[in-house]
Amino acid sequence: MKRKKSENSNPLHNEYDLIIIGAGPAGLIAAIESNVNNVRIIVIEQKFKPAMKLRITGKGNCNITNDAGVEEFIENFGRNGKFLRQSFNKFFNEDLISYFNELGVDFELERGGRYYPKSGKAETIVNSLLQRLDDLNIEIVTNFKAENIIVRKSGEFEIRLSDKERPDGDLQSSLTLKTERILLATGGRSYPGTGSDGSGFVLAEGLGHTIVPIIPALVPLKGKGNIPEELNGLSIRNCRVKVFSGDKKVDDQFGEMEFRDNEIAGPVILSMSKDIVKKIKKDERIFLSIDLKPSLDYKKLDNRILREIKDKKNKNCADILKTLLPGKAINLFLTLTGIDGSKNPGQLTSEERRNLNNLLKGLRIPIKGSASISKALVTSGGVSLGEIDQVTMGSKIIKGLYFAGEIMDIDGETGGFNLQAAFSTGWVAGRSLKDSIKKQGE
Repeated sequence: MKRKKSENSNPLHNEYDLIIIGAGPAGLIAAIESNVNNVRIIVIEQKFKPAMKLRITGKGNCNITNDAGVEEFIENFGRNGKFLRQSFNKFFNEDLISYFNELGVDFELERGGRYYPKSGKAETIVNSLLQRLDDLNIEIVTNFKAENIIVRKSGEFEIRLSDKERPDGDLQSSLTLKTERILLATGGRSYPGTGSDGSGFVLAEGLGHTIVPIIPALVPLKGKGNIPEELNGLSIRNCRVKVFSGDKKVDDQFGEMEFRDNEIAGPVILSMSKDIVKKIKKDERIFLSIDLKPSLDYKKLDNRILREIKDKKNKNCADILKTLLPGKAINLFLTLTGIDGSKNPGQLTSEERRNLNNLLKGLRIPIKGSASISKALVTSGGVSLGEIDQVTMGSKIIKGLYFAGEIMDIDGETGGFNLQAAFSTGWVAGRSLKDSIKKQGE
C-alpha cells in the first residue's frame, strides 16, 4: 500500500488521535479495532511495505493459529503464558478464524491443529487486513522510522520520524508528529530485514520501560565437531532428543529434526532452543543425545541387528546399516563405530555391535551456541510484562502508551501460537484504545 499524500504533497498531518508504530499483525488488527468515526489514526511502518514478516510466515503459507484450548496455549508460552489469559479470553482462535472469514478468507485445519489459509498464501491474510484498513480510510505510511518519542508535561507525545526514502519535492527528511496515544507494535529482533530489528525496544526503554534481555528463540543450533556438517541435508522424521547439561538431563522431547546449513534445526530442536541458549550463556556444557530408534529399547534393537546380520550373511556391514539408517548417515556411523563397511556381517564383533547399538540410541552432539537472532523465528525477552496492564495492553508507567505483539516479553512454541498472541493482544489493545478515544469524545 502506497502512502496517501495530501494536496500539499506531505503525506502526514501534524496531529493524530492515535499513532501505531509497526504494521505487522498486531499493529494492523489494532488499527482496525481502534477505529472511531472522524478520528485520525495512522500506522507507521519503516519498511517499504506493511507486514513483511507476516508475508513470509510458515514459509509463505501462514500458519495463523492452532485449534488447541486456552490452557494448552498458555502452557506453550512457558512462565509468561498466564499474561495472555485475559487476551485469549476476549479474542481467541475461533474468534480469529471467524474474523478473517468475514474478511473473505477461508482456512483449512491441518496436521498438529494448525490453521492455514486455503489459498496456501500468507499474502491472502495480509491483503484482507490492508483492504479493511483501506475501507476504513485508515492510513499506512511506509519508509518512515520512529527515531524518538518524547512525553510532554501535558501528557502529549511527540514522535520524531525519519524519512527513509530520498527527499523528493516537498517530502521532508524528518518531521515530528503529535498524539495523545501510541501503540508500539514493532515486533522483536528476529528477521530484521522485515523491519523487526529491535528498534521498538529502544523506544520503549527511552520511555522508561524495562527491557528483559533479548535472546533468540525457535532458532537453529550450532554443534561442535563435524557431525552437523556430515549430516547436512538430512531430515529425521521420528526421533527422541535429550538435552544434557553436564551429566544432568534437562529436556527430553520427541519429534522431527533436520541438519541444514551445517546447523541443527527442525521443530523439536527449535522448541528446545531458547532454554539451551540460556544455559550456554551461563557457561553450562550442553550436548544433545539423539535416539534414532525411539520405538525400540536396547534389547529389541540388538535383536534387530542380529536378525539383519543373519539375513545378510552374504552381504557386507554397510548393507546392514542401510536397513537401519538414512543413506546420508551411513559413512558417519561406520566412522564413529570403527566398523569396516566392506567386511562380512558375520565378522562383526560384539563390541562393534554394542557401539552401533549405543550410537543409534544416543548420537551425541555437543552444542556451542545458536544461529544468530536474525535466523530466529521469534524473540525471547522484550518489554517487561509487569509494566503492562494485561487487561488493556496499556503501560502502567505512561498514560496513553500501549503495547502489542512480540515487543513484549512473550514467546511461544511453533504451530500458530505466536501469531495468535500477536492478533489477540493487538485486538485487545485496539479495543482499549477505541474506548479511550470514545471516552475523550464524550
